[in-house]
Amino acid sequence: MSFHRTAALFCRRLKGPITLAYECRIKSDRLRLDKEQLSLAAALDTLHSSLVSERIHIPDAYLEDAANHFAHFAYKVPSSFSLISFAGVARAVANINSLIAVGNAPQKGVYIHGSVGVGKSLLMDLFYSVCADGVSIESEGELIAPIKRRRKRCHFHEFMLDVHQRIHAYKLLHPRGNPIPPVAAALAKEARLLCFDEMQITDIADAMIVKQILTIMMDLGVVIVATSNRPPSRLYEGGINRSVFLPFIGTLNERMTIFEMGSTHDYRRDGLTSFDKDKLSLPPYLCQSTHSGSSSRRILEQWFAKGQGETRSEVIPVAMGRSVQVSRSNDTCGWFTFAELCHQPLGAADYLAIAGRFNTIIVENIPQLGGNTYNEARRFVILIDALYEFKTSIIIAAEVPRDDLFVGFEATVETHDGDEDIAIESNNPNNKESFLIGEGGSSSSSSTTMIRTENDGAMEWSATGRIGVSLAQLSAVREVSFSFQRAASRLAEMASPRWGRE
Repeated sequence: MSFHRTAALFCRRLKGPITLAYECRIKSDRLRLDKEQLSLAAALDTLHSSLVSERIHIPDAYLEDAANHFAHFAYKVPSSFSLISFAGVARAVANINSLIAVGNAPQKGVYIHGSVGVGKSLLMDLFYSVCADGVSIESEGELIAPIKRRRKRCHFHEFMLDVHQRIHAYKLLHPRGNPIPPVAAALAKEARLLCFDEMQITDIADAMIVKQILTIMMDLGVVIVATSNRPPSRLYEGGINRSVFLPFIGTLNERMTIFEMGSTHDYRRDGLTSFDKDKLSLPPYLCQSTHSGSSSRRILEQWFAKGQGETRSEVIPVAMGRSVQVSRSNDTCGWFTFAELCHQPLGAADYLAIAGRFNTIIVENIPQLGGNTYNEARRFVILIDALYEFKTSIIIAAEVPRDDLFVGFEATVETHDGDEDIAIESNNPNNKESFLIGEGGSSSSSSTTMIRTENDGAMEWSATGRIGVSLAQLSAVREVSFSFQRAASRLAEMASPRWGRE
């Protein structure tokens, strides 16, 4: 073997499987080289290497004992409300001490944050694919086997829905029990590597659940890889009782490698290639101000006709005994009005069920979304996240062009004579000012929160779609405006003919 051949082989072997797989995509013109993405690939290579070599310290049989032990000492659960006896704690401690190697710290996960469209999810999915399926680098003669750990990849909404379902089921059987340790143990049994996309915390209930569940899972040796638009220090920013959540931010910084993607280039917005435009026989986004009513309807009917089977109405089952009514569907396409999807009290579970049922959905009569339509905008963003996760196509008929669909706004707390308001400043030049007024202050659980706009007067608002919530929902208000960038970026990508299920 020549010196140059030997040197080239040595250099290749300095690269990990994530980097090699990433470079293969670049060579095949599926990606463009990005230094931030390349650096993240190297960080994920380090994690992959440790997962290949690291043994599992706590076997499945001892996970629930260990989870009870960690919960008992970390959160000081009162014995009358816990499932653990003194003997159970002693047994857990003995098992943990005998199974965890002295001086061998748990493997750190990776928390990836940065702007929308910079490749966070892409690299995490590439990492997960290599872990789950291995990778063959044909041009290099390399073959990397899958790792042996059980693993799971999901959207954060999907993860939290699963957690809430498990807690609900546990409480039905054990009304006085603490569900967190057994739920954490069950999740750890199913996945010793957990990857989830778009981590975000917007309410106190989720904040407390996430803090306890993920801390115990990391104590049990579960390695977590997460993406988010926010750094850990800004999770649940502005939320009620955030001081209780702050220790978990310290846990994330200590137990995970924090990787910031400094790029601001949104690859989803690079635009369609000429080849893509040629393939678009029907536009996926219709602006009703530029298309006549009959023209828009005709195009939507053509999209619907691409589906299969007879036209019908149906009911889609949703978790915990709920359901969603679909007034018009066929085998692969569902047709909705914006009001049907976003004026109703629907949430992530409903939208995930819809996204899983259809390859394509049509949504018509979408207004411009901003602070004046807070609840509807929040639901629409969750819908886009669900469709994106399932690679479901969306055909839109809206009142405004796609670039004007989302109107950003800023939300802050203002105090006037002892009364706290959430002030919203809209970026819409036609709506100079809007603000939220809370009667009774931010600590009142029975206050009614109102949105007032210069053009439209006042309307009732709440972060949950219910009347009678407090101004403590400032975190959720901010999160919706923050998520507009992600939703707009994803809609741009979803407009490509390459988008959709294979």
